[in-house]
Amino acid sequence: HVRFLDIEGARQVGRPGQEAPPGADSSESETEIGAEEAITTEKFLLLIDQLSVDQKRHLTIKDIGIILERLSSKILDVERLDRESESEDCYNWTIKATIRGDVLRELGVIYNGNYYAISEHPGYKEESEDPPDDHEDEDDRI
Repeated sequence: HVRFLDIEGARQVGRPGQEAPPGADSSESETEIGAEEAITTEKFLLLIDQLSVDQKRHLTIKDIGIILERLSSKILDVERLDRESESEDCYNWTIKATIRGDVLRELGVIYNGNYYAISEHPGYKEESEDPPDDHEDEDDRI
């Protein structure tokens, strides 16, 4: 807020006698502030759903929705949700999502008395790191 007020103050002082179009100052300021707060990245995330002594049933789509809603400050949107069976008692949920920021540290949620962690999917993480290396090689050749 202080920065916004400083910018507004500087514009008012810097333009004596000049009129800006209505709303020009506020839209520029909103864009500046919004750009800083609105860095988003598309990531593949992994949630492991493993049965245990305490956990007798696997998560449903509704359960996943509730968990993702609890993490909505970090996970902004989900484009795709896939479930793969790793074993009889373990499912891997792959979530293609838009996250706030460019890195997702492991997020944990307690749901129905069980702890679930969501992190960047290691399989997709490696693939996404390869293309920048290829571009660097092309730049070196040029």
